[in-house]
Amino acid sequence: MSVAELQARIDSLSADILRQKEVLRTLELKKCAAQRQLNAVRDPVARLPLEISSEIFIQCLSTRARPGARHAPMILANICNGWADIALSTPSLWAAIDADHPISDLASLLDIWLSRAGCQALSISLPTNLTGNIAAVVARHAHQLQVLNMYHPHDQDDSSFSTAVGSLPFLKNLTIIGIDEFSCSISATFEMLRICSNLVECTLDDVFYGYHGFNPEDILLLPRVRLFNFGTYPEYSSDHILRHITLPDLQTLFISLQDIQLQDLLQFLRRSSPPLQQIIVGDAAGLVDWTLEDLEECLPLLSTLTDFECLKPQNALPSHLLTILATSSHLLPNLSTLTLQLLYPPAQLLYEQLFSALRARRKQLHVVWISWRSKAEARPREDVTVQLRQLVADGMSIHVGPEDRNYI
Repeated sequence: MSVAELQARIDSLSADILRQKEVLRTLELKKCAAQRQLNAVRDPVARLPLEISSEIFIQCLSTRARPGARHAPMILANICNGWADIALSTPSLWAAIDADHPISDLASLLDIWLSRAGCQALSISLPTNLTGNIAAVVARHAHQLQVLNMYHPHDQDDSSFSTAVGSLPFLKNLTIIGIDEFSCSISATFEMLRICSNLVECTLDDVFYGYHGFNPEDILLLPRVRLFNFGTYPEYSSDHILRHITLPDLQTLFISLQDIQLQDLLQFLRRSSPPLQQIIVGDAAGLVDWTLEDLEECLPLLSTLTDFECLKPQNALPSHLLTILATSSHLLPNLSTLTLQLLYPPAQLLYEQLFSALRARRKQLHVVWISWRSKAEARPREDVTVQLRQLVADGMSIHVGPEDRNYI
């Protein structure tokens, strides 16, 4: 055979192979479809009433609703046609999405996912801030959105957030995460809070401001906020925003005291008059210069407090606080739980102050926890230990020692 004839023969065989591959692919698809139909017929879940099968699917959800094919609800929808029908007929399966890493065309995925949720209240966690198409999707579902976790905007335009999203009048829980190695704009934070008029819980996670020159015309009133969290050790956020907001229903405050001044904190407490039940103070770097008199000026504004916790204080706050508890019964009259997580083992003087405070408040304090991470031995004197154990015998719960060991 000539070269031309051989080439023609090869071309003909190649064409036949392609046709056979296409036939094989079609048969494979038909087989898969038939298998899915057979699975649906055999599957006991598909024969259950929708209410029961939906509840079974709901119980398969994890605490984080990731959108991957290996996670519910997507993995359930990919089993067979019957399961897909159940998943798509169960709106609560799609009411939350936790996109914890960048996803290509996230806006389209988000829109399809949330549309399947019907009228359910929505919870959204994003690996980015609200801009562009993502903001447009969130805006379309704003009337259902109750929980939103997002990154702080990159830019310094304090109106970009509200322009993109509009308002979030039904949002109850907002978490804003700072951007590594970037300073956030306090005006942008203020704008985000402004459009969430019915917020109940707010967390600022690792949010810091490079410039504090922000003076809005009005103080922002957030009448329903019960919890405001500036982070806990060591992931603190700037608490400077307290200068510009009023929280009259605040019950729990996680505060870093990183950069707010004493007078600004006092003004916030006087302006808000909140019914605070719990306050958790960070390392209190901003309290280094606070005196006993400063603390005595602040505590009358916390008369409703029942739970006081101080994490890794870098100053004399524990000593000042114990002195006040021992000598000023009119301050913190409702305190029942006291927690001091120290950086280092305490000196004997602090143990003596501790016993004096607990003896003075023995009818009021129920739980006292004093701990530190170091394994160093720092036991109280034997006479102090005996006195503290007597308080335990009288009904008080006391832990004094490293986190894994109690000397009392």
